[in-house]
Amino acid sequence: MRKILLCLLMSSSLLSCAQNNPAIPDLYKEVKFKNKNIHYRLGIQVAACNFSLFINDVPVVRNFEEASGTFNTSAPVNDLILKSGKQHFKLILYPGFKNGLPLPALAENILAKITVEGLKYEGEGVKTLIDPFTILEIGGEGKKFTEKGKTTAVYEGTFEAKVPYDLTAWSGSKDLRKEDPATLEKEVLAFYQQYISIVKEKDEKALARLVYEKEKYYAQALFLGQDGSQAQWDAYLDLTRNSTLVMMPLEKYKMNFYANGRLVTLERIDYPNIGEPALRSESQENGRTVVGFYFCQLHKREGSNQLELIH
Repeated sequence: MRKILLCLLMSSSLLSCAQNNPAIPDLYKEVKFKNKNIHYRLGIQVAACNFSLFINDVPVVRNFEEASGTFNTSAPVNDLILKSGKQHFKLILYPGFKNGLPLPALAENILAKITVEGLKYEGEGVKTLIDPFTILEIGGEGKKFTEKGKTTAVYEGTFEAKVPYDLTAWSGSKDLRKEDPATLEKEVLAFYQQYISIVKEKDEKALARLVYEKEKYYAQALFLGQDGSQAQWDAYLDLTRNSTLVMMPLEKYKMNFYANGRLVTLERIDYPNIGEPALRSESQENGRTVVGFYFCQLHKREGSNQLELIH
């Protein structure tokens, strides 16, 4: 079985944007500051433990697997940087798993290193605007790891980022932690079921209406060009046109809040799916089962009681 992460995000707004706004493949025409594009990426290296990494209290990368070897990746974070200034990061370390069972405490040989760099895409080329710099280093030649024997260790700090845009996104949204959790969870589940119904009914017009505002935000944050906007829409169309794709039941999840309570989502709590989106599909590819999972981070605009997907 193979897993794929599909960053298909939805808005629950039923506004008829398809009639009054350009189609999603044309959103690149609304992107500003293309000549000033800068793409921030994190270099992430963590060894001998599991972890969650957040930028501005929104998850970037998580890893909950067997506690062996070193996890290495590079992750884009422009969609978590809403405006220039200080950006907050938080790394939470957890004991890993052994034979499918969680270890009781953090080991002494843990290593972690997080770097930031700024890139500019110029056609087919990439130019380095900001050389990689380290914002956190634990173990090895960095800060000594002193949390051996604990069940978690938390490291926080800030770094400066400069972007040409200033995006509202969820920055002025309601703090959903203040709402009745049972009522809110019912609303979130209703949203998820709406998503599932659209995919089952293969209603591409409804899908276009639902994702428009999210895609507009995403296009600007990533400075998408024509190919990028088309690729976003093509990924959505795969949901409605893949004849083998089946949406899976929502199960083994927990409602979690991010962005200081302004975002809410459902995430799996079962190993080895811990922290993954609860919204999932299965499809067939070359005789193999492919599991897709889809981020749905919802917010409520100030003055509104309607959930919309913004990230």
